[in-house]
Amino acid sequence: MSEPLSASPLLAELRRLFSAQDSIALMPTPMLDMSVGSMGVDPMSASAIVEMQNQIGALVAKATDQDLIKAYHETDEEPGSLDAEAVLAEIERRNLKI
Repeated sequence: MSEPLSASPLLAELRRLFSAQDSIALMPTPMLDMSVGSMGVDPMSASAIVEMQNQIGALVAKATDQDLIKAYHETDEEPGSLDAEAVLAEIERRNLKI
Protein backbone atom coordinates (compact mmCIF):
# COMPACT_ATOMS: atom_id res chain seq x y z
CA MET A 1 0.00 0.00 0.00
CA SER A 2 1.37 3.41 -0.87
CA GLU A 3 0.85 5.98 1.84
CA PRO A 4 0.51 9.68 1.12
CA LEU A 5 3.22 11.92 2.51
CA SER A 6 0.71 13.55 4.84
CA ALA A 7 -2.09 11.25 5.95
CA SER A 8 -5.29 12.79 7.22
CA PRO A 9 -5.21 13.42 10.99
CA LEU A 10 -8.04 10.90 11.42
CA LEU A 11 -6.17 8.19 9.55
CA ALA A 12 -2.90 8.94 11.34
CA GLU A 13 -4.60 8.64 14.75
CA LEU A 14 -6.40 5.44 13.76
CA ARG A 15 -3.13 3.88 12.64
CA ARG A 16 -1.47 4.95 15.90
CA LEU A 17 -4.24 3.35 17.97
CA PHE A 18 -4.23 0.12 15.94
CA SER A 19 -0.45 -0.09 16.23
CA ALA A 20 -0.61 0.43 20.00
CA GLN A 21 -3.36 -2.19 20.25
CA ASP A 22 -1.19 -4.68 18.33
CA SER A 23 1.76 -3.95 20.62
CA ILE A 24 -0.32 -4.64 23.71
CA ALA A 25 -1.75 -7.83 22.24
CA LEU A 26 1.75 -9.12 21.47
CA MET A 27 3.23 -8.31 24.88
CA PRO A 28 4.41 -11.34 26.82
CA THR A 29 2.05 -12.39 29.58
CA PRO A 30 3.52 -11.86 33.05
CA MET A 31 3.90 -14.85 35.32
CA LEU A 32 0.78 -15.24 37.39
CA ASP A 33 0.25 -16.96 40.71
CA MET A 34 -1.05 -20.40 39.67
CA SER A 35 -3.21 -20.60 42.80
CA VAL A 36 -5.23 -17.55 41.70
CA GLY A 37 -6.42 -18.59 38.26
CA SER A 38 -5.51 -19.83 34.83
CA MET A 39 -2.07 -19.10 33.49
CA GLY A 40 -1.64 -17.02 30.37
CA VAL A 41 -4.41 -14.52 31.06
CA ASP A 42 -3.41 -10.92 31.64
CA PRO A 43 -6.48 -8.86 32.57
CA MET A 44 -4.54 -5.60 32.25
CA SER A 45 -3.73 -6.11 28.57
CA ALA A 46 -7.32 -7.17 27.85
CA SER A 47 -8.69 -4.05 29.50
CA ALA A 48 -6.15 -1.89 27.65
CA ILE A 49 -7.28 -3.37 24.31
CA VAL A 50 -10.94 -2.74 25.19
CA GLU A 51 -10.05 0.85 26.10
CA MET A 52 -8.29 1.32 22.74
CA GLN A 53 -11.29 -0.10 20.91
CA ASN A 54 -13.46 2.44 22.74
CA GLN A 55 -11.07 5.21 21.69
CA ILE A 56 -11.22 4.04 18.07
CA GLY A 57 -15.02 3.99 18.15
CA ALA A 58 -15.16 7.47 19.66
CA LEU A 59 -12.63 8.81 17.16
CA VAL A 60 -14.57 7.70 14.09
CA ALA A 61 -17.90 8.69 15.65
CA LYS A 62 -16.82 12.30 16.16
CA ALA A 63 -15.11 12.63 12.75
CA THR A 64 -16.77 14.78 10.12
CA ASP A 65 -18.25 13.19 7.01
CA GLN A 66 -15.51 14.77 4.88
CA ASP A 67 -12.76 13.48 7.21
CA LEU A 68 -14.15 9.95 7.03
CA ILE A 69 -14.34 9.93 3.24
CA LYS A 70 -10.84 11.44 2.90
CA ALA A 71 -9.37 8.92 5.35
CA TYR A 72 -11.07 6.02 3.57
CA HIS A 73 -9.67 7.03 0.19
CA GLU A 74 -6.19 7.37 1.73
CA THR A 75 -6.33 3.75 2.91
CA ASP A 76 -6.40 2.65 -0.75
CA GLU A 77 -9.71 1.05 0.28
CA GLU A 78 -7.87 -2.18 1.09
CA PRO A 79 -10.23 -4.99 2.14
CA GLY A 80 -9.18 -6.46 5.48
CA SER A 81 -7.26 -3.36 6.53
CA LEU A 82 -8.31 -2.45 10.07
CA ASP A 83 -8.17 1.28 9.47
CA ALA A 84 -10.14 1.01 6.21
CA GLU A 85 -12.71 -1.28 7.86
CA ALA A 86 -13.19 1.07 10.85
CA VAL A 87 -13.69 4.10 8.63
CA LEU A 88 -15.91 2.22 6.16
CA ALA A 89 -18.14 0.94 8.98
CA GLU A 90 -18.78 4.52 10.13
CA ILE A 91 -19.34 5.69 6.54
CA GLU A 92 -21.93 2.94 6.09
CA ARG A 93 -23.52 3.69 9.48
CA ARG A 94 -23.98 7.31 8.37
CA ASN A 95 -25.19 6.18 4.94
CA LEU A 96 -22.61 8.37 3.17
CA LYS A 97 -21.78 8.13 -0.51
CA ILE A 98 -18.13 7.37 -1.27
